[in-house]
Amino acid sequence: MDFLPPDTTSIPMLPPPSPFEPTGVPQLDLVLGGGLPKGALTVILGPPGSGKTTLASQIAFATAQRGENVLFLTAFSEPTSKLLNHLRSYRFFAADLIGRNVQVFSIQQFFPSEGPITEQEIVAEVRRIKASIIVIDGFQGLHDQVIASVATRHLLYNLGTQLSLLGTTTLVTAEADPHDATLFPEMTTADVLIGLYNTLPGGRTHRGLEVIKTRGRAPLSGLHGLSINERGIEVFPRLETRLAQPFQMGWNKKPPATTPAKRATFGLPELDTLLGGGLTRQTGTVLVGNLGTGKTFLALQFLLAGVEQGEPGLFLGFRETADQMVQKSVGFAWSQQLQNALSPNGGLTFHHWDPVELDPDHVATELLDALEQTGTRRLVIDSITEWERVIQRSSGAERVPDYLAAFLSILRDQGVTLLVIKELTQSVNTYQDFSVDELTLLTENVIFVQQLIYQKQFQRILSVPKMRYSAHDETLRNFLIRAPEGVRVLAPNESERDTLIRIAEQQASVPKRVSHPQRSSLSEQGQD
Repeated sequence: MDFLPPDTTSIPMLPPPSPFEPTGVPQLDLVLGGGLPKGALTVILGPPGSGKTTLASQIAFATAQRGENVLFLTAFSEPTSKLLNHLRSYRFFAADLIGRNVQVFSIQQFFPSEGPITEQEIVAEVRRIKASIIVIDGFQGLHDQVIASVATRHLLYNLGTQLSLLGTTTLVTAEADPHDATLFPEMTTADVLIGLYNTLPGGRTHRGLEVIKTRGRAPLSGLHGLSINERGIEVFPRLETRLAQPFQMGWNKKPPATTPAKRATFGLPELDTLLGGGLTRQTGTVLVGNLGTGKTFLALQFLLAGVEQGEPGLFLGFRETADQMVQKSVGFAWSQQLQNALSPNGGLTFHHWDPVELDPDHVATELLDALEQTGTRRLVIDSITEWERVIQRSSGAERVPDYLAAFLSILRDQGVTLLVIKELTQSVNTYQDFSVDELTLLTENVIFVQQLIYQKQFQRILSVPKMRYSAHDETLRNFLIRAPEGVRVLAPNESERDTLIRIAEQQASVPKRVSHPQRSSLSEQGQD
């Protein structure tokens, strides 16, 4: 029996997907899933002061800068002169476009003083100036003029439909809670719903943006960071979404071919030996210890060793600035090497953030951009404790594990080897349980530095309690920090063996896996 293919001639052809228009707002196109659909009805909702007018205006001026025409209708409560005075403080504002590509009117002149309100006058003006985008700023004022919500919904629907046929994108701002259930009937007419938030956790202002709805696209989910500054609005995508939709975020690239296959060494022979030849590539390492143990010096040694081998490095600091770091290195033999590395094209980039009222997604966005621009292969964070505190204050402690896991995965995909510094709460310690710390569980390697008092003397001790993908030596070693040499990890025959034996026995008396300092675990260690 012969089977004939189905007749498809009677099936109507679907129109091609609507093109997307760039918003001109940094990172917003990524969050929207490509930009604003051309001809779409977009509603921006949020409380007072959340940035609704600024966002709509920034999109409008970006459109005008491309040579397209914009119709801007102000709310009943705000005259056009007041709006323009507010916008002049932003860099995106261009006074020469007013009256040419950007036509600004009060919405009142388009509605009759008596009788029902219709959309015809607005549509006629859009036709006249051939507007690509129309902004209706302050829809709540229009809502007050239209008593019945069903009439408001019809007005939005008719306006959006007619303007869509003209290829005009409609932006409507409204002062409302983005998740107010009473607005749902009216908002069903919108193609795109953007919610803006302005909260005060711990007394600080925290701004956010959420794409609640966009037809035909999968936006990046959740609450994204947002800032308002002299440039206007900037959006910082939630870090976890870079894993959920890597193709959209542009982070699906394979590690660069220039990433070396050999270990990432510190340039300290005894430490590299303890690590089985150095850190394995594309892994995360926690350098953990109490204050004053030399963690920052060890981290700088790691970066300078990479620069010497032609591997660009980046230092992300939440405490010391680059100048302070250079000043700290004076008197050590590698001080000039550090200064040369920090010079333009020297191979080492320094980013400093004051750990005050930061948005964690803002930090991540700029850091990941910097890694890509500089081709960074080695990254040091000093200290991750500050970054964890930023996440907790802005998003809650429950977000920390997912955030860190996403960050580590992104770095791994980009071929970056990470070393993070983490402080212990004790000034002097004899024991540390790493199983209770999220970061040491997530990362592949742990280097533990301690400052102990033994027989009335301070002893600096270094060990490698964890290395997931490599055999390594778990013995305790003394290490010194002396000018001009710097950091030196002592060989077994140089360390104070009797002291280390007694310290190891003391630490072994608590439930923690510690190797005897006289016995290397290389013969015993397999894959962890």
